[in-house]
Amino acid sequence: MSKNRSVQPAVKDSQERMPRATGLVQAWVRFWFTPADPVGLHAVRLLTGLLFIAWLLPFAGHQDALFGLKGWFDLGAYKEASHLPDGPPQPFSWSVLYLCGSDPTLLAIAYWAAIGIFALFSLGIWTRLTAVLSWVMVVSFTANPASPYDGDALLAILAFYLMIGYLLLDQRTLKQSLWARLLGPGETFLLGRARGRDSLYPATSLGANIALRLLQVHFAIVMVTSGLTKLQFGDWWTGAALWYPLYPPFRATLAQVQAQTPHAKLYMTALSLAAYAILAWQIVFPMFAWKPRWRPVLLGGVVLGWLGTAFIYELPLFGPAICIGCLSYLTATEWHAIIRLLARIPGLRALSAALPAATWEPPGPSNRMSTPAVLATSKSR
Repeated sequence: MSKNRSVQPAVKDSQERMPRATGLVQAWVRFWFTPADPVGLHAVRLLTGLLFIAWLLPFAGHQDALFGLKGWFDLGAYKEASHLPDGPPQPFSWSVLYLCGSDPTLLAIAYWAAIGIFALFSLGIWTRLTAVLSWVMVVSFTANPASPYDGDALLAILAFYLMIGYLLLDQRTLKQSLWARLLGPGETFLLGRARGRDSLYPATSLGANIALRLLQVHFAIVMVTSGLTKLQFGDWWTGAALWYPLYPPFRATLAQVQAQTPHAKLYMTALSLAAYAILAWQIVFPMFAWKPRWRPVLLGGVVLGWLGTAFIYELPLFGPAICIGCLSYLTATEWHAIIRLLARIPGLRALSAALPAATWEPPGPSNRMSTPAVLATSKSR
């Protein structure tokens, strides 16, 4: 009982020491510079690393044709495109693959090295090094005009901010289970590390918070600008924007179009409502992305978007990239709740060993339930 009673004063003292967001400046400082439980950064790292592998692995066996200087877009094409009056259709950028020259063996080594780096990064092994190398490889493999992909910019954004986050973390070698390594709980943090506190409080990281906040703000800008860009096209104003990817002009047949005649009005109304819902979700994205009570809108919208980009626009990896960006808004409390639910699955029970007994977050508008959760956990002990 004495141990449980000592927990509550510790929590109250920590609340008193935390700065209150009483004004715009204080709220701004709190948003950016409050040390946070880095479980969200580790979860985003795991999902992003798997996405990188799923994106690059299908190119196996064709890397020389796609990325080599003797491939579809060879050295001569680079030179000719650079002399076009309006510049190349896709701006060129630097790439470590240029160092391979025309040697297919060196290119194959670089390709499989990238796969290995992504795998190590996903597993949380040498993350300070593999985070930097992952960003280098993502930028290098997205620089080639022969394989442009609509989600390339999102992949580079995820890789960049994860690199920033893990450069701010200080690792120490601990004996960990596989799941513990996946989630990275053994990592201690160079910035904002908790010292001398009760064992109830997990290590917090200012660097992890800064990296996630940067990713969140950048992703919100991407969503809003994407929605505003759609307003430049009349098809989105009229609600007919989804008709064209569903029935591409060069692939749709007359029979397919005529099949919609009996319920044409209902069908076009549904497509119009879906188009307007997409516009509204993207344009007002910052209004609900940071608010836990609006999680059904955030996560429900991104799941529907994932299905739409996969089946309507035939972009299977664009949806997962958007989904990871939306998951970066989850608080540490929400991540721990998700992981505990996953730990109930028989094959994933080892996840429970990767988590501390309780989760602590500084009190604030977005995580008001954290402190009561901690107290409830401590009392149950």
